Amino acid sequence: MKTHYVQSGLLARAGAINAVSVRVEGKPAAFSMKRNGSMDGPETENRKEFFASLGFDESSVVRGDQVHGDNIEVANSALTFPETDGLLTRSKKLLLLISVADCVPVLLFNRKLEIAAAVHSGWKGTVKNIAGKAIDLMSNELNSSPEDVVAFIGPSAGVCCYEVGEDVAKYFSPKFLQPTFTAGKSKLDLKSAIASQLIEKGIPKGNIELSEYCSICNPNFHSFRREGESSGRMLAAIAIK
Repeated sequence: MKTHYVQSGLLARAGAINAVSVRVEGKPAAFSMKRNGSMDGPETENRKEFFASLGFDESSVVRGDQVHGDNIEVANSALTFPETDGLLTRSKKLLLLISVADCVPVLLFNRKLEIAAAVHSGWKGTVKNIAGKAIDLMSNELNSSPEDVVAFIGPSAGVCCYEVGEDVAKYFSPKFLQPTFTAGKSKLDLKSAIASQLIEKGIPKGNIELSEYCSICNPNFHSFRREGESSGRMLAAIAIK
């Protein structure tokens, strides 16, 4: 773990700049990246520091206004896409961003064609298979072969802590669910569910790195489950080196 982010060695070796910011005590707002409408608040300075550490600035970033959907956009310039939870680019000038605080950031990179993608996959996005749809879009629109793609399923709610009710559990295979001592609850292994979706699309298992970190029980991460409405946000970022 770096002083203010974690990254995937698999993606880095493939040629992708990548990072997921962490919670840092002593930093303003514990190094939260939440966008709160203020242009001079601590989160703004935190984002500037995070971008600069990766060699970018605010004028180079691409975001989606995330809605737990499955819309994915191809970016050729820095902007914010409305109602978008997935981003793709072939531009080396752009930094793709996903905001998370327990939901799963999925970072994808085609090492032969140099295509970068970032996906926000909470349980709703996973039910909609947004990560799999990103692979389809890379293949159909950009001629990407799944076997050339490497993936990082980043720090997020882990099966150790992520309890869901029957209203959520019903959408997932029993192999991704574990019993709990709470009636009507199960523990959901969302990271493994997403990995399975990627494998089904043709990505080799060895090309997928799953983060060991659970954002709920690890205090180095912001967590909506742990902190509620006061929770900060992390940013997951990827760019082409």
